[in-house]
Amino acid sequence: MILLIESSAEYPSVALVTEAGILVHLEVGEVVQSHSELLPMMVQRAVELSNSEFGIFTKGISAVGFHEGPGSYTGLRIGVSLAKGLCFAKGIPLISVSGFEALGVEILRSNESLNSVWVMMDARRDEVYALKLERISVPGSGSDYQVSLPICAMILPDTRVGEPDEKTCFVGNANEKVARLVANSGSKFIDLSPRADHLCDLAVSKFQANNFEDLAYYEPYYLKDFVAGIGKKFGIF
Repeated sequence: MILLIESSAEYPSVALVTEAGILVHLEVGEVVQSHSELLPMMVQRAVELSNSEFGIFTKGISAVGFHEGPGSYTGLRIGVSLAKGLCFAKGIPLISVSGFEALGVEILRSNESLNSVWVMMDARRDEVYALKLERISVPGSGSDYQVSLPICAMILPDTRVGEPDEKTCFVGNANEKVARLVANSGSKFIDLSPRADHLCDLAVSKFQANNFEDLAYYEPYYLKDFVAGIGKKFGIF
């Protein structure tokens, strides 16, 4: 069983998937930015569930999959601490997964009319974290999509977005910003953030290929350096 942790988005989530790719458990936190309060207990419940009877499925956790980021700095720190701690304690490998790519693949495969998808997550003001996937149909390619623009920080409007049409979808938590700043010509908008169950296919593929991270040196993909702000209860007079 592979334990999946998503801690970059507004709501923390945890999932369990078998080594064959069958999702058997998903829990999503119901309180926004509640990672420090909810995620440890969510992980504990998933571990306990993995040790219970699953019929033909393997009992116990054999690996931990983690959404590598970017996203909430604090959320990523909490999630990676739990993931690495569990891997060290149980002697199991860590799998790093692009939640942006996983979410984009989910949208392309569930919407056959789309040719491309932009995954855009809010990064404050007019900035977003963005990744673009495009549908392909190349015989022998082994994939039905390609990453045409890797994850980057983008200030909207940006010429790289071009002028999307009805064959393009924008997915993420920045849709209001995108609709306001980008010419989209009837593009589809889906309000959906990365979630643990989206990581299943990519995590299972990496597990089967023994594509694991070095626990001692692994860090999430923050993309930008953390900048501390002044808390609301403090003021400068």
